[in-house]
Order: sequence, then structure tokens, then C-alpha cells
Amino acid sequence: MRKFSVSRTTLLAIACAAVFASGCKPNPERRELEFMPDMYRNPALKAQQQYDFLTGGSAMLTPPEGTIPRGFSPYPFSITEGAKAGEALRNPLPMNRETLAIGRKYYNIHCALCHGVVGSGDGSVTLVHREAGMPIPPEIYSDKIRNEWKDGELYHTISMGQGQMPGYASRIDPMHRWAIVHYVRALGEAANPTERDLELMERRGLDPRVEDDPYRSGADAQLFLERRN
Repeated sequence: MRKFSVSRTTLLAIACAAVFASGCKPNPERRELEFMPDMYRNPALKAQQQYDFLTGGSAMLTPPEGTIPRGFSPYPFSITEGAKAGEALRNPLPMNRETLAIGRKYYNIHCALCHGVVGSGDGSVTLVHREAGMPIPPEIYSDKIRNEWKDGELYHTISMGQGQMPGYASRIDPMHRWAIVHYVRALGEAANPTERDLELMERRGLDPRVEDDPYRSGADAQLFLERRN
């Protein structure tokens, strides 16, 4: 009978194969061998927990100076630089029915609660809290806003806030803020109709006393829309 000899190298290879094979089991929850146990058992850090071994003592590391989040455009003006913003910023949206419809939608959602439907400062929130000392917002169709404030200054005030009014930069998309600016202009023009506006109403057979009611169904600064289109 012929005898077979097996070298130590062969025996070692067979033993290693058996060890590796024993680790290949269908149960992923059980690991027989851990080749990098430090990575597998690395403890997770809590975002707001104190860790003395980290720079700054917290897992929430401070971003390097000058960095900004992806997709974020920093606003270049401080809250007191409204006039400067008015000179530098230009409304990128066209003045048309579509823009005014968007502006009206978001004005009624975010602004009318305090400023009122036509910007006279008689919003529901203002009226409810007036006795508690809540100041009445100024009329947004005043001569100052209509004639002195540029679109950029209106946009700046919506974005950064003023007085008791908070900033809406985090709540209203930039393009929607610009649309609101156009709609505020429309409210200003509607509150100060010209002779041509009244002639347009007469030709359409409209009653100014009815159309002048901002709380009627469908009121939307119609005079200004008709004049611009």
C-alpha cells in the first residue's frame, strides 16, 4: 500500500481554509472572526455630548472660518442696511399677472395676518392683540413706501424684518419674496387710482364703490393689473 506524505505547509493551508470556512455562515449577526475590531466596535459619538479628547470638547466640530453650507447664498446686508440694499438689489421677476398672482398668494399667507388684505395694518393678528399693546403696522401703500422705498429695500425688510416684524428669509423663498414686492407695489397703486384707472372701470361697467371693497370675493388690486396689461 502506497503511503502519502503531507507537508507542514499543506497542513497549514488546510487549517486556514477550515478556519475561513467556519466564518462563512448565513447568520450575519454572528461574527466568528473580526479582522478590524476597532472599526467594527467603534463607539458612536453623540452630537451634543461633551468629549474632552476632541478639539473644542464636542462632537459638533466648528466649521472652518469662511465656510458656508452647500446651496446657501449669504445675504450681504445687515438689518440696518435697508437703504443700501435698495440701491444694490434689483427685482429679477417681471411685472405680470403670473408674478402678481404668486405675490398675492404668499402675501396673504405670511403678511396679511398683520398688514391686512390691502396693507392698511388691520390684519386679524393685529386687531386681536391691539389691546395688549401690539403696535399697528404702517400702511404699506403710504407715500413713503410708494415713492421713496425701492424694490430692494422692500425685499430687505421682508427678509430681515423691522421693529416688531420678524425676518422671513427662512420662511419664504427668495423668488416668492420678490413676487410679494411686486404685489405690494400693486396694492400701493390700487390704493391710489388715477383718472385712467377710473376710466377703465367705467368702460368695463364696474362700480368703484364695489370694486374698492378689499374684502369682497376676488379682490386682487384689479385696477393695477388692468393698467399694466
